[in-house]
Amino acid sequence: MEKQNRKVKKYLSILDSTRLSDRRTIDNITICPCDYKKSNTPPALSEFSPYTSGDLWGSGWDSHAWFHFEFDAEPSDKPLRLYAHTKIQGWDACNPQFIAYINGVLRQGLDTNHTYVELDGAGHYDCYIYGYTGPKISETRFYAELAHVNTDVDQLYYDIRVPFEMLDYLPTTSQEYAEILRHLDAAVSLLELYEVGSDEYFESVKTARDYMQNEFYGKFCNSDRGANAPTTIGIGHTHIDCAWQWTLKQTREKVQRSFGTVLELMKRYPEYKFMSSQALLYQNLKEEAPELYEQVKERIADGRWECEGGMWVEADCNLTSGESLVRQVLYGKRFFKEEFGVDNRVLWLPDVFGYSAALPQILKKSGIDWFVTSKISWNETNMMPYDTFEWTGIDGTSVNTYFLTAQDQGRGEPARYTTYVGNTGAKMVAGTWNRYQQKELNNEAILTFGFGDGGGGPTAEMLEMARRTEKGIPGAPLMKIDFAGDFLSRLEKKIENNPLLPKWRGELYLEFHRGTYTSIAKNKRNNRQSEFLYLDAELLAETVKQVCGDAFPKAKLHRGWEMILTNQFHDIIPGSSIKEVYDQCDIDYKFIKDTANEIIDHAKSEIASKIDRSRGYVVFNPHSFVTSGEVKIDGVAAIVDCPVSKGYFVCDSFNYDCDVDVSLEDKTVTTDRYIVKFNDAWQIISIYDRDCEREVIAPNSVANDIRVYADHPDVYDAWEWQPYSIDKYKSLTAVESVEVVDDGARRGIRIVRPHMKSKITQTIWFWDKLGKIDFETVADWHQQHQMVKAAFPVDINSDKATYEIQFGTLERPTHKNTSWDMAKFEVCAQKYADLSDGGYGVAIINDCKYGHDIHDGTIQLSLFKSPTEPNPEADQGIIELTYSLCPHAGTLAESDVVKYAYYLNYPMSAVRATGDESTIPESYSAVTLDRENVICETVKESEDGSDTILRLYECRNRKTKVTLSTSYKFEKAYLCDLMENPIKELEVVDGKIKTDIAGFEILTIKLM
Repeated sequence: MEKQNRKVKKYLSILDSTRLSDRRTIDNITICPCDYKKSNTPPALSEFSPYTSGDLWGSGWDSHAWFHFEFDAEPSDKPLRLYAHTKIQGWDACNPQFIAYINGVLRQGLDTNHTYVELDGAGHYDCYIYGYTGPKISETRFYAELAHVNTDVDQLYYDIRVPFEMLDYLPTTSQEYAEILRHLDAAVSLLELYEVGSDEYFESVKTARDYMQNEFYGKFCNSDRGANAPTTIGIGHTHIDCAWQWTLKQTREKVQRSFGTVLELMKRYPEYKFMSSQALLYQNLKEEAPELYEQVKERIADGRWECEGGMWVEADCNLTSGESLVRQVLYGKRFFKEEFGVDNRVLWLPDVFGYSAALPQILKKSGIDWFVTSKISWNETNMMPYDTFEWTGIDGTSVNTYFLTAQDQGRGEPARYTTYVGNTGAKMVAGTWNRYQQKELNNEAILTFGFGDGGGGPTAEMLEMARRTEKGIPGAPLMKIDFAGDFLSRLEKKIENNPLLPKWRGELYLEFHRGTYTSIAKNKRNNRQSEFLYLDAELLAETVKQVCGDAFPKAKLHRGWEMILTNQFHDIIPGSSIKEVYDQCDIDYKFIKDTANEIIDHAKSEIASKIDRSRGYVVFNPHSFVTSGEVKIDGVAAIVDCPVSKGYFVCDSFNYDCDVDVSLEDKTVTTDRYIVKFNDAWQIISIYDRDCEREVIAPNSVANDIRVYADHPDVYDAWEWQPYSIDKYKSLTAVESVEVVDDGARRGIRIVRPHMKSKITQTIWFWDKLGKIDFETVADWHQQHQMVKAAFPVDINSDKATYEIQFGTLERPTHKNTSWDMAKFEVCAQKYADLSDGGYGVAIINDCKYGHDIHDGTIQLSLFKSPTEPNPEADQGIIELTYSLCPHAGTLAESDVVKYAYYLNYPMSAVRATGDESTIPESYSAVTLDRENVICETVKESEDGSDTILRLYECRNRKTKVTLSTSYKFEKAYLCDLMENPIKELEVVDGKIKTDIAGFEILTIKLM
């Protein structure tokens, strides 16, 4: 059979070489170098200059140019194609790309995988090609040529190629292998190859094609295998990274190219269906190419285009806050509903770096029934045991989950790795089904086909191959083009009440890309600050609406939230994009913060202007709990007793007392709660808790040990933190200076530590009235490939630690008993992590950090990481952050850790009252709750109308009856889903709302 195999392979290459004829190079090309196009109207021809085909063009990475040429096509019975070449071959998301405008119409994209435009026959063609060098290539070449298609040869080529590739999958001893090869040998034996390209050759091609259509596809293949036959569901798809090796600005062009190509191919392949996620991409298309956008709307209405996915962008699900995840789905679903009349049911995240255990509840309460991904197959250590299962989150809510299993499998066992960038070749059609693990539940498996990451999407070649794999090639599953939603609806019926459906509880932790918790510290800080700023702006805007009658600035807040959500894309906030992406982030975050601060300042000013100035200050408490807390009064730290939650009150008396004793000579700090001792390197060697009469720090250890690790991942520099890197570190013990600093109610020690070309300055703040120690840190960092962590070995014995995630907490092991435990050597948390035993604990709170490592009694917080690829300037310069040490009696649930975490991230504020008299209440609360374990995260105006939305969650996994009261005026209250749709009316008694809330449950209440 080897002889026949070699014969078919050779004859197939001959067919490939004769698919085109009458090739003619276009020479009358002119060029106009440019920046990003501002419209779809090309420059005036007077701005173009002659261009010699094949010359270099481009003046640096991210260069653009317009090319122009005209030609006349003579009548022919053969299809005519216009080809664009760059002499750069192979798939790469960063290769040059083009948009083709033919006779004034934006037709499609062109790239190394989509190389031609199918023309309409004879006539005059006026062509403009808008070129982009790509993000890594500064100079490239451009060629244009015309060619006729020898249709019979082209079709026979695919007729033979598809089953021939199947031979690489089938066992050589199988009957299917022998029969397929026999048919292929018979077909190519019909070819007359004495003079390739002669009339006899082309006649023989027709004969061979008739044989393949009748004998192979007509008789040998079988697509009628019954309803339960294994079937691979092909979904036309392109994954477009909103930013990565390119900027958000370039993505606006990518969506035009990719979606234009889809629309063009749909004209030629009526069976072609396509799906795409991410509302941002559709908004980009609407703004940049409204004529294409209208065509997309038509295809959606026709049932050929599926707009699905659930989120505004395919967001990171580790770093993004709970409220931001809600807004991702809220903004995404509302866009698709308002623009296309489509209600999304699927969260589509093929390429995201891990999945929070808070997601199932968020999804189910947003009307999302399915979660789909493939990235989990990138696990380095353990393979997930299921591909279809019920995923249960921290509150007990479950969501159906499906993992994509596409892989181009050869002979042997399936591999762990799968892809969302597939093709319709027979090997991948078979490999997708073979890799799928839940065959006892389901006879179908998804194959997403189309080039992605940098866009592009399916090719005509893929659609031609799909036409043949749909015929049912023996040895391979059936192939069917369909939508994700239709497939999942069928699967839903199969798994309903099915005892064979597996269950997975807790997070879907990706055992890879752990460095993304830490890379680009500045961006993560900007994100955290923006998330809280917008919660504050919404609360104050809704309050000033209620109190002063101001309009709620919905449009401004909406625009700011869109920018926050956009920058939570899974290659932006993780720190895995190029420098230019973060340059734009700096601009975006300035706009985001300026917008929020303008709203906040206006609200505070309005309220203060209506309070008698003799009353002193108006203090704003953004939290739903009342306690003593820190506040800055004219820039000085003070302590204030706060009687009002989620509102404001007047105050003219603040506590600036600070009885903290600092002895630089004895290297000791004494507060009413702690005695803290330092060694000669000004590392902490003892923290004695005076209230609990116990030592916090582990024996013979140093705390706040600033550890520097050499960080050289073997792959994916910015993404990775490898287990071999944790074996060796250097503690920073050098001290440049130490001084005592005072700030009202707190006193600190400022320590400056040099390190190579860098410097880390820490001010350790001690409070007399608060049970925490703050580590205010400023690094002037100029090292690369170094990870910096703060380590706290503590005297706590526990085999698990508790980490805050979105809307709750998650326990993880502190040991490495199993491979699953070992893989979690670095994990993600939101505002805090806690290590407690039965009667005492220690928490580390942060204001912008996410990476944690708690093992063998040591809590490590990852401060910053300085990779060089893809951004050589990552984490260079000034890095600011604050973390706090919070020892506590009892368990985490019995402590004030949650309160301290909110205060650090979202402090109280105060402004002077400026009114002649008080014309509004001097004390006002948006929300008062009678249970400390229930947090009000959000107060805002409803998306539709002017009602008030309150979002609560339970933070201690404790089922609770809670009573809510408010100073807001309302008549009725409704329990809503996260999309703000009413579910049921709540009873209101004496202006108070009583309701049950389960452990870690999220409740949304609408006041009307």
